[in-house]
This record gives sequence, structure tokens and C-alpha cells, in this order.
Amino acid sequence: MRSGRDILGLIALIATLTIAARSVNYMVQSTVPPLARELGFTPSSIGLLAAVGAVGQLIGSSVVNIALGPSPRRRALVAATAAIPPALAAFWLSGPAGLWAASFISGLSFGVVMPNLINIASVRPEYAERLLAAYSLSLSTSLVIGPAYETAILTRYGYREVFLFFLPFAVTLLALSPRIPIVGSRSADLRATYGSALSSRGFISAALAITSYNVPFIALVTYLPIYASEELGLARAAAYSLFLPFFAVSMLTRLYMFLRPVRDVNKAFAASVALTLSGLAVFYAARDYASLATAMAILGVPHGSVFTISTIMIVRTTTLEERNAVNSLFSSYLVVLGMAIPPALGAAAELWGYGAMWLLLAPLVAAMSAAFFSLFGKTKEFKSPI
Repeated sequence: MRSGRDILGLIALIATLTIAARSVNYMVQSTVPPLARELGFTPSSIGLLAAVGAVGQLIGSSVVNIALGPSPRRRALVAATAAIPPALAAFWLSGPAGLWAASFISGLSFGVVMPNLINIASVRPEYAERLLAAYSLSLSTSLVIGPAYETAILTRYGYREVFLFFLPFAVTLLALSPRIPIVGSRSADLRATYGSALSSRGFISAALAITSYNVPFIALVTYLPIYASEELGLARAAAYSLFLPFFAVSMLTRLYMFLRPVRDVNKAFAASVALTLSGLAVFYAARDYASLATAMAILGVPHGSVFTISTIMIVRTTTLEERNAVNSLFSSYLVVLGMAIPPALGAAAELWGYGAMWLLLAPLVAAMSAAFFSLFGKTKEFKSPI
């Protein structure tokens, strides 16, 4: 009985922390680009601004979380959560120059925070896959709550004021940060730790799987509101509201995966790839709000499934001792994508237009998916839980 209460308490802690952290993190990622556009940034400079935030996040996830032992990592975690409310205030006050510094500080803070939230699932290894599903479901819940809240704000206020309205989420994260359990220890040989994690089946399989979806997801987060407003003539609130069907379907997908945990990872991933390519085709053809919303709903399914599938790949192919390093490098890899993709797509939009930019996404998805199945299509751990 006590064990059941402990798990429910752990799920409640994961849910509250994740909803608070990801609501703010996503708001920053999706609101800074249109704010920067209003301040005169070009598409390519918006991509570089996103990359600056990603550099900060990379330092936090790949250096701080791996190099520090449990006690200093806890202090760094609390300090990172304490830096987020001032960063939000800085976004509210910033002109063009200030956006660069605020983006870096925000990215660094979330780079420290997010891998530690993934690691909470490893506190109880026997429930790790179910706790990862709870974490993923909480991520999706935050991505419904946050965009719905911001859409309501944008009906009366501008992008700049949005940052102030998200301060309560940041303060909640700060208040709960001392309760986050710290998993894993500092390795005596960091070079060996990095090498082992980077070459592990868990990291490589998860990286290939998540790339197949995160490339289009990063494109949508960075450029969808701008594209919908400038190319299709939608009002600011309507353009941003396109994220609502996307994240609502994502949340329902993760709820299903929480209630019915994945057994055959490869089959689930194959279905996700097919839906990604279908959704991109509908998106490319869309010329009105209803068509775009339909495309976003289709793309919400793989958004809900692929991240969960990727974290399950890591759990099934790593030991508890390896997991902090692999999870941290996996988070770092997501950040590297966030650094590389926005500037490249922004340059494509400037050279050839937004239509060509969206068209580039499908071949990238197909290539990463093919690489995954060629390497891991017969991996026995992905057929059923260990």
C-alpha cells in the first residue's frame, strides 16, 4: 500500500514540475521569434536567436549535468530555477540587443532543469517505463495549458506582456526544485563517460528516432505563427491557436501510452513516421485555418508518441549507472537540433520562401527513419519490455 502511495506521490511531483517547467520553456521558444519579428529581426536572424538559446541549453545539459556530482548538481538545479523568473522579466523589458542575453540565460537554465526531470523516473527502476509515460503525458499537458493560456493572453495583450503572465509557473518550479531527487553520480573519467554514452545503443537509437520528428517540430515552433500571419493572413491569436489541436492530440496520445504502455517499440515508431509524413503533406497543401488545424492535429500524434518511444529505448538498453549521462546527452542532442535547424530553415525561407522551407522537411524525416530501421529494426529489446 505504501509503495502505491509513493508511486502516486512521485507521479504528482513529476506532473507538477514538468507542467510548470515545460509551459514556461515552450512559451519562451515559441514567443521569442514573433516578438523578435516585431522588433525587426529577419527570418535568418530569428534562427540565430533561437540558436543562442540552444547554446545555453547545451551547456546546461551536456556540461553541468554530467560534470557535477549530486550535491553541486542540486545547487546548480536550484540556482537555475531561481534564474528563470528574472529571465522572463528581462524578456518583457528587452529591446533587440537584450533578447540575445535573455535567450542565453533562459536556455542555460532549462538545460540544467529538464534532464533532471527525465531522471526522476529512474528513482524507481521497476516502474521506470510507466513513470516516463507519466513524464511524457505531463509534457503534453503543459503544451495544451501553455498555448491555450497564451492564446487567451494574446487576445488582449502583445507578445511582450506574455512573459509576465507566465511568472507564476516559474515561481512554482522554483518552490518545488529542492524536492527534485538527483539521480546518478559524477564519473571519475568524464571522457570515458561521454564516449560510452554517445556510442550506446540507447543514445543512437533514441537520437535517430527523435530526429525524425523533432526537425519538423522545431520548424513549427519557430516559424508557424509567423508563416500563418504573414503568408496566410491570420490574426495573431488565430495563428498561435493552431498549436492547440496539435498539443491536444499529443496529450491524448501520451495518455493512451500511459494507460497502455508500448510493447513493440519498432511498430509504434513505424506508425509515427507514417503519420508524420502524412501530416506534412496536408500541411504543405493547406491554405486556410481549417486545413492547417487538420494538419496540426495529425502531426500531434507523432509528437505525442516519438519522444516517449525514444526515452523507452534508452531505458531498455542502458543500466541505471549509465542513464544520467545518456539522458543528459540525449537532452543535449535535442538542443543541438534546436541550434542547427532554425538558422538553416530561416536561410531557406529567405532564399526560396516558406513553401520551399516546409517542403525540405519530408526527405529529412524519411532519411532518419530509414537509418533507424537499418540499424535497430531487429533489436530484441525493442520488441517487448525487458
